[in-house]
Amino acid sequence: MKAAFSPFSFFGMPFSISSGLWLLTGFIRAIFELFDKSKSKNKKTKYNTSDIAVIIPAHNEELVITDCIKALKQSFKKKQIYVASDGSADKTYTQAWTQRVNVLAINPGVGKAKAIVRLINRYNLFKKYKFIFIVDADTKIDKNFAKNALKLFEDRQIKVVFGTARIHWPSHILPKLGLYFVAYRERLNRMLQFFFIYGQTWKYTNVPYVIPGFATIYRSQTLKKLEIDTPGLLIEDFNLAFQFHKKRLGKIGYSPALIGWDQHPDNLVDYWKQVRRWNIGFFQTVKKNGVWPSFFWLSLGLFMLEVTLHSIFLLFVPLLVLYWLFPLFPANLNLSIYDGFVNLYSQIGPFKNVSLVSILTTIFWYDYGMTVVFGLMGRKPQFIFYGLFFFIMHFITSLILLSSIIPGFFGRSEGRWISPKRYAVKSVAV
Repeated sequence: MKAAFSPFSFFGMPFSISSGLWLLTGFIRAIFELFDKSKSKNKKTKYNTSDIAVIIPAHNEELVITDCIKALKQSFKKKQIYVASDGSADKTYTQAWTQRVNVLAINPGVGKAKAIVRLINRYNLFKKYKFIFIVDADTKIDKNFAKNALKLFEDRQIKVVFGTARIHWPSHILPKLGLYFVAYRERLNRMLQFFFIYGQTWKYTNVPYVIPGFATIYRSQTLKKLEIDTPGLLIEDFNLAFQFHKKRLGKIGYSPALIGWDQHPDNLVDYWKQVRRWNIGFFQTVKKNGVWPSFFWLSLGLFMLEVTLHSIFLLFVPLLVLYWLFPLFPANLNLSIYDGFVNLYSQIGPFKNVSLVSILTTIFWYDYGMTVVFGLMGRKPQFIFYGLFFFIMHFITSLILLSSIIPGFFGRSEGRWISPKRYAVKSVAV
């Protein structure tokens, strides 16, 4: 569900209640924290990085596991790092062992969530450490991540803290298909951060729908109260967030200063598999945890409605395009289905007096404009070109979302790994 977001909804109108609400909330939070920043600038934390155990669940991650561990060594001692090589058929175990960290080989593989639980139990981590830091094997943690995260934990209400995903973006002039997919995901992440996450994680609202698993620190006593390896779920990220809110365990902290360098799918097959896995996992989580009266569900329910309606709208866009091309078709070709759809759509709400051409043109330029802005803000000018074709990915992402609803509510999973293709990174992350 998180990968299906676009900041406009309700049959294509270029805004949504959710994005507007959380954007405003984020703006208010920024003002509050700006005035409060001077008070807490030199505040020391009572916690140390030695209070943290780092867990890295890994499955066939030989290309990235070494860089992940080396990045962590800038902040942690080797004895604090624990790797679970879960059913790996490559050199993941050997690469991790070479770094002289704690490594547990699990064969046959049991899935990410169960691998995390086995690591915790095998090394008795809940008793040894005050915090558990779960890191994906393809993530390179910034050296200041832990230090900045511990400052947030000075607030006793904060029980979980997660970071911001950044990517390695190579300099290039000629467009590359692989980077088109990476650019789309990166644009999406920045928009989620800007329009939603920052506002949702303010201590006065605090209703994030997911606790991202790529770089998250839990208080040990909090994680102990959550069922990490809930049976029948594809992923644990949504489920942990739902449990956290349902049990009212505290607040979830977030700061853009907490950075982890991540990898995104660079081909359509991996993108499809990953996003479908996320969406199915989301709907499985909704079914598992149910609905309860709360501001969390009020916010999430509205968001789900907007995204679903927007996805339905996008699936009909090709039909509208064909309708507009009607004059080019043979005169005896019957296209009444398109005519009927357009007539029906034109009777809905504000669209009675607005042409469909105007609506889709507005949506395209709004979406493209946002892409350009985020591209330039992130020093990725190539987004100016890639963004022209993001409408294709919007359609694909909407198709993935809607096709995930039935398997999400009626299917089961063992939580086994389906990792995207990894690649070694030589360039400096930006």
